[in-house]
Amino acid sequence: MRRILYIVLSLFSCLALQAQTRADYFLMEAGKYRMRREWSTAMMLYRHALAVSPQSAESMYQLGRMYYYIREDSIGEKYMLQAIGTDSTNTSYLESMAAIYLRTNRAEKALPLLERMSALEPRRTDVLSHLSGYYADTGQLEDAIKTLDRWETLEGKMPQLSYEKYNLYNQLGDSIRAFNELETLCDEFPSDMTHRVRMGYQYQQHGNLKRAIQIYDEVRNIEPHNPQLQVAMLDYYEALGQKDRAVAIRDSIMSDVHADRQVRMGLMQNFVQSQIGNPNGDSLVADRFDRILLVDTANVELMGMYAAYMSYSEKPDSLICPIMQRVLRVEPDNDMATQWLLQYFARRQEFASLEEICRRGANYHPENLAYHYFLGMTFSERGNDSGAVEIWKKGLRQRSSEASGTLVSDVFTALGDLYFKTGDVRESYCAYDSALVYNKDNILALNNYAYFLSLRRENLDKAEQMSYRTIKAEPENKTYLDTYAWILFMRGEYAEAAHYMDRVVSPDSTGAALLADPASTSVILEHAADIAWFNGDSGRACYLWDLAVRIGDEDVSAVLLKKSKKRKYLKK
Repeated sequence: MRRILYIVLSLFSCLALQAQTRADYFLMEAGKYRMRREWSTAMMLYRHALAVSPQSAESMYQLGRMYYYIREDSIGEKYMLQAIGTDSTNTSYLESMAAIYLRTNRAEKALPLLERMSALEPRRTDVLSHLSGYYADTGQLEDAIKTLDRWETLEGKMPQLSYEKYNLYNQLGDSIRAFNELETLCDEFPSDMTHRVRMGYQYQQHGNLKRAIQIYDEVRNIEPHNPQLQVAMLDYYEALGQKDRAVAIRDSIMSDVHADRQVRMGLMQNFVQSQIGNPNGDSLVADRFDRILLVDTANVELMGMYAAYMSYSEKPDSLICPIMQRVLRVEPDNDMATQWLLQYFARRQEFASLEEICRRGANYHPENLAYHYFLGMTFSERGNDSGAVEIWKKGLRQRSSEASGTLVSDVFTALGDLYFKTGDVRESYCAYDSALVYNKDNILALNNYAYFLSLRRENLDKAEQMSYRTIKAEPENKTYLDTYAWILFMRGEYAEAAHYMDRVVSPDSTGAALLADPASTSVILEHAADIAWFNGDSGRACYLWDLAVRIGDEDVSAVLLKKSKKRKYLKK
């Protein structure tokens, strides 16, 4: 009987082994298809592997992962938990499931898995890190401390772990163990004064100021510029209520170029904030910045803070400008200062300075299209249209992929204007089309494109549609109203054209008022006159032609002069 039972068991073992071997084959094949991203075939093979060997933990695990790949998370979790239930000692299964729980903010479910992993692989410090963090976050402070102790046992004393334990002891209100932790840290790292300063601060917090100052004095004899010591001394005298002494220390730290820069900047920021609302605050802050910058001449961060304070205090930009120029003397490639100066000179239309700053910006930051845009504008302002075109084309080639569509559209609009001016109509239209691709609501591009189409009497329907959008956006803009009226005139809709042109050149306006109106140009008055002529008002037409000539700007054409002289409409 025993022999028969042995044979049966052996037979089952062989069958199970054969099934697992077949399952392993299908698992291997499924893995190949998964690497090729052929998900459906891989899924079919994983299912087949599990069907061949229903108790195969690896098949369950891989099938679960596959469901996660295709975003069927609930099914994936079911299979992965089955794999863990079948083989609870496999840390790969445990780690994958714990990572999913942590990633989906379900740390409470990850905890038992992490604890099991820690028991199976006690030297895994990454697991200990997750465990100590979870215990600390959920108020299990003693468990967190024990976990950190295990970590230290594995890797030795580390300041990071010691300070974590120190903070946990303080949360528990256990000042004795907190002191002991710091003392141990000081003994372990005797040359690192940071730990001794922290020890002094701990004494200070517990009212033992005598012992605190003793420790601070010891540290000052060894490292007089220790940044933690400087801040601790400042806190110490503030705690004693010795305000003058604290202010002297603060000022000394801020002016000490050997002191830690971040500490100095933090103190300066606190000082600046403390002066907000103080009637004398502006002068005190300005004096402090000026004094420190006399010593710390290359502190760009401090200069930036100074400029930010002046801007917040609504000081004139003319006072901020020298600070930004000073930044560039220290850091010629400083993008913040360069962009600020670009906007400053552009607003003031100081084209020589604008050109210089844009050349600098385009040299150091060629990917920033704004520098090319304004540099091209300075060329165009000087009449160098071909140079402007080349700069804008170069800027478009070099622009960052993050360049705003609005700016790109503005550059194409400027190109369209210059191409039309130089007679390259085809390139002009292409540039306007590109401008509207990047910003379909670019009002300037819509207006100019529409107007140039009307001048050539081309595609007037398209021109009318584009122009109408501009007057819907800005119904009081006389330039856009003039364009729309002129397009209607070109289409022979004279009465409708007069309706819009009257909003530009009012029939009630006197000649003196029209001549004084900055919106009145020779072109606009000529358009108004032509429209009046075709609406049967020849007297008004002649009157407006005469005014157009009297303005005498650069747009006075030979045809306009003839109209005024011969007192009749002449086609261009």
